[in-house]
Amino acid sequence: MPNADEVKLRRTVILRFASYATCVGLLTGLGLFFYAGMRDAASWGWFVVGGLAAVVGLVWLVRSTLIASVESAKPKALVEAERTTEAPAVGVGAGGDEVNGDEEVDYLTALRHEFRTPLNAVLGFSDVLLSGIDGEVNESQREDLEIIRASGIRLKLLLDSALDLSQLEDDNLLLNEDRIDVRELVARVASEAGQLWSNKRSARCVLPEEACITEADESRLRRSILVLADFLATDHRNSDIELSLVRSEAYLAIEITAGASDRLSFDALPTTGEVLASEDASEIRRWPVAVTAEVISRHEGSLYHGNAPSRFLVRLPLQGGR
Repeated sequence: MPNADEVKLRRTVILRFASYATCVGLLTGLGLFFYAGMRDAASWGWFVVGGLAAVVGLVWLVRSTLIASVESAKPKALVEAERTTEAPAVGVGAGGDEVNGDEEVDYLTALRHEFRTPLNAVLGFSDVLLSGIDGEVNESQREDLEIIRASGIRLKLLLDSALDLSQLEDDNLLLNEDRIDVRELVARVASEAGQLWSNKRSARCVLPEEACITEADESRLRRSILVLADFLATDHRNSDIELSLVRSEAYLAIEITAGASDRLSFDALPTTGEVLASEDASEIRRWPVAVTAEVISRHEGSLYHGNAPSRFLVRLPLQGGR
């Protein structure tokens, strides 16, 4: 019977193997593009589809394997007790539920770290090649690299949103709040949005002169605004995207607008429960927006949407936060 140390070691080995395998696959794809001459549209399409399929498959494999390893580490008496009772099993002694919850949080944290490591490598080396440090690239190569970087950014957004969705489902989402200037955050989102769209589109940015300080989880809030901007850009391909920030006495209002558009993206904001229960592909596509709404709510803020033009409005308290 494996002990706790053996189970932990097995988790680490599997996570590292999965992340390294993903990194090798993605870097191999890059090599095929730039050294084997596979630069046509069909090759790029198969590379993107294969990369996404590999990541999804590895996430499923890692989670299934880790769950199996945890089950194998349980004492035989505890396994028998789980089979003969409908009540959920808890750890020995008081506080068993809290221990199980902590293990799940640790697993998600480790999964986020291990998968972001190869993604950061892909994004970093894409930036190195685009900068010309390793030699000049022609326009065709630059366009390919910008598409690779954009796909890596979008994959990173989806991965982080998926892990947050899992934590929200188990009510384990913890915010890492600090005092931030929302002006700098919105300006950074506008810059990253251009990279996310392969520099074929850009986001206008209108900011106030005075500081806009609040307490928030900077990485999650930045990702939330980027998700909303990308959703509008995808839903309104011929519209300009604008980010604006307005400060009032008590609130900060961040508006993301698809200019010259009167088409409503959806009738109502989706919830995580509705997305998880839905079998409609068009509804499932909106799950990052559902996660974003929950994250903003955890910041004691609110998310609204409207049309003419189609837009999102994020309201956050000027000071404080949960």
